[in-house]
Amino acid sequence: MQKTKIGSLIWAALVAIPIGWSISRVIDAVSGALPPVPWVLPLLLLFLAIAVFAGARAVREWITERRFDNRIDALRVARSVALAKASEYFGAVVAGGYAGLGLLAATMLDSPMGRNRAILAGAVVVCAVVLTVAAVRLERAGEVPPPADEENGDPAAS
Repeated sequence: MQKTKIGSLIWAALVAIPIGWSISRVIDAVSGALPPVPWVLPLLLLFLAIAVFAGARAVREWITERRFDNRIDALRVARSVALAKASEYFGAVVAGGYAGLGLLAATMLDSPMGRNRAILAGAVVVCAVVLTVAAVRLERAGEVPPPADEENGDPAAS
């Protein structure tokens, strides 16, 4: 599995911005109100980011300190890296989608609904970016460092 490029995550977020704006615009045109932003969403994203940061710490300790104990096995590390890759793109797309909603809500700051949606959308974007950073850190923690030449008995190194 290849390392995720930060540029790919930025592109995913940039593509999601006009999509989020367009969906919000359509909902606003049909219903006369911006789509609701659940207040619990930033909390859930933040909780997920904390869990991913904790996973990154555990994986980093397991790999770099060579603590091959029973807490984590190699399969769990591989699953953690797969979760990290999914969380990276999820966080980027959510950040972009809610940034689009926030941009539309920013044009309606004179109404309480517009202010409320803009503030909540901003909070979701920040928490989604934190989740993406945590997922990138977990993915990077899952990289196994190359073995030293002395350890693997490489005759070419002598």
